Amino acid sequence: MIRGYRLLPTLGIATCLSLTSCITPAQVAEYPNQQRMVGRSKSAILSCAGIPKKEITEAGLTYLRYYREAPVLEESHPVGKGSFATVRHGCWATVILSENRVIDVHYRFVPPTFDASNDCEEIFEPCLQQ
Repeated sequence: MIRGYRLLPTLGIATCLSLTSCITPAQVAEYPNQQRMVGRSKSAILSCAGIPKKEITEAGLTYLRYYREAPVLEESHPVGKGSFATVRHGCWATVILSENRVIDVHYRFVPPTFDASNDCEEIFEPCLQQ
């Protein structure tokens, strides 16, 4: 009986490794709000999306990095009388500017296997009302 208990940790590790080998990054595509930012000025982006987490200027380009994490309630799903937690997720949006105009916007999901595009799209939602 004791020998069986020694096998459990090894079996658990093998199961985890086999599951993680099947995980692939979520597909990052083009999204409506992301595409609508192209051509806008830096001041327009700052006024609707707010102050970025980080701003970098390098080789004539300016990078504004925004991050939005999913609300806590979105990360648990009700099951019967209780709930279970899902993956904590968010999205980094990098706005790339040249000569004070947006030339591109990139999304990066956190974790990379979870499609968190809705989190990034919400960063730019206020920009659509302007």
